[in-house]
Amino acid sequence: MPRLFIADPSLKDLRGHHYMLTRAATRSAQQAGFEVTWLCSSAFSSELDQSGANIAPVFGASMYDAYLPNAASPEIKMARLGQRLKKLLGASSPPPPQAPAHGKFYADLCIAIAQHAIGADDRILLHTGDGESLQAVVQFVQETPSEGLPIIHMATPYDPSGVMPNKAGMENFPARLAELKANGKLGSKLFLYAENALLAEHLSGLWDVTVRPLPLPVSDTTDRTAAAKSQLCERLHLPSDAFVVVSLGAARIEKGFHLMPDIARRVFELADDKTAQRIKFALHASPQIIGRDPVIAKAIGALEDRPDGQIFLQLDALSDADYQTLLHASDVVLMPYGEREYRVRGSAVVTEAISAGKTIVARPNTYPGAAAEQHGGRTGDAPIDMAKAIIDIAQNREAFAARAASERVMYNEANAVEKYWRRCLKAENSA
Repeated sequence: MPRLFIADPSLKDLRGHHYMLTRAATRSAQQAGFEVTWLCSSAFSSELDQSGANIAPVFGASMYDAYLPNAASPEIKMARLGQRLKKLLGASSPPPPQAPAHGKFYADLCIAIAQHAIGADDRILLHTGDGESLQAVVQFVQETPSEGLPIIHMATPYDPSGVMPNKAGMENFPARLAELKANGKLGSKLFLYAENALLAEHLSGLWDVTVRPLPLPVSDTTDRTAAAKSQLCERLHLPSDAFVVVSLGAARIEKGFHLMPDIARRVFELADDKTAQRIKFALHASPQIIGRDPVIAKAIGALEDRPDGQIFLQLDALSDADYQTLLHASDVVLMPYGEREYRVRGSAVVTEAISAGKTIVARPNTYPGAAAEQHGGRTGDAPIDMAKAIIDIAQNREAFAARAASERVMYNEANAVEKYWRRCLKAENSA
């Protein structure tokens, strides 16, 4: 039986993107006849062994550790403080330097490869590459003779010219890829992917190599709208005909959460009384890893000051079941993500929304905005524009719901779980 090793240093428990994507990729590879091993965090939870995969706790540092309080060096902290002071004083300055990468990924990966005797007949998949892991994999491929190299498939949701964790040193990355392209390892031993077609096209041009789209797989194709809406309405004491607008995930500035108060205010100012009474905002606003930015805390305070019955805030991390209820009960998934951060950057929320048959409202010139325009949603530049889009969708509820339901069927067919790993194998065959 061929072997696949899924390497993810941020995989440690049953929550979130890393577990859900690893589990789906595992199912996809198992359907293709592969034995799967998870190379995961050394801090893994025993609950992880849920998918018939072997568990190998390897990595000592998550990709997000650099964002934890006190993770940066004193020099980095002083530089950031200086940048904040300059900003307060109105002086223009370059962006602060990023905390250096931990440097453990390469060493931990090499240890795992030796321990499991991973060789030329095996595959390694890294489905959520950041700057450090991308560079470490390229270094490993450069330094290892071809006859001993496993085939490595590496995908990223990030844009190194925009926002990418641990991207220090990425300015030399295109030259290193050019070397692999020249010696034939790129496209035979190393295959690169991006989570969406926009990002794949962007990275292909940025790096002058072939970067293929590898869309996130759809794990659950069940239509749970009716049951979820009933459950949410009962829990929040909403009328059964409530038109529910949700946000999903941590409350972050890059995801535009600070715009939520203005969007909500505009909705209730501009909508007629009947429409306004139906519209309800159920906003997931759990803290990000580094806590809540003061701007986000201020936005949450403004939302809490709205009249009763308009806004319902979920301020803590949700269980997977509660998260899915919120998603499936929604009529609109609101994604006012920033253009700089999300122009081409991937988002699992986009996949979740379309696959659940929901209408997306987002900002233009972003990946969520492109998805909204392609799949029957709406875009708006400013809060007032997004508010008008929400009102229009609420007033034409049946038409938008029918379009979203149609898009759901086609999208789930195109991105079924079994197709995820097959896309990787197809890349090998085409090479």
